[in-house]
Amino acid sequence: MDIYDLKNLPEEDRKSVLESESIAIEEHAYMKPLTPDELAIQKDNLAQDSIMKAMIEDEFAEIKSEYKDKLDPLKNSIHDTIEAIKNKAVEVKGKVYKMPDFDNRMIHVVDPLGNVLSSRRMLPEENQRRMSYLKTEQQ
Repeated sequence: MDIYDLKNLPEEDRKSVLESESIAIEEHAYMKPLTPDELAIQKDNLAQDSIMKAMIEDEFAEIKSEYKDKLDPLKNSIHDTIEAIKNKAVEVKGKVYKMPDFDNRMIHVVDPLGNVLSSRRMLPEENQRRMSYLKTEQQ
């Protein structure tokens, strides 16, 4: 009997031939070809599962966004605190004062608390004593 003709036999006859003429029966995993109807069912299942997956992913994205909105301020606060600890200072925005030191020909940038933030050499135009400088020196 031709082995390729087995699939054309009725189920009972095929089973009888397989059991009587085989030398061993073993368990194996194998790929079973699908009929056109079975293939159509698989395609429908894929479409339904894809739609459900998209809906769940959209819901997950919304929930994730809500939690992200809650976490972002904490992340920023932690980042700022780590920077403050690392630099042993915090960034502040406010007025600073350029203070001339004519004796040493320097300009010092000073905060309202009196901390010298930076110093540099005077520019030639800053080295000329102006009336505003004279007023502050007399006080």
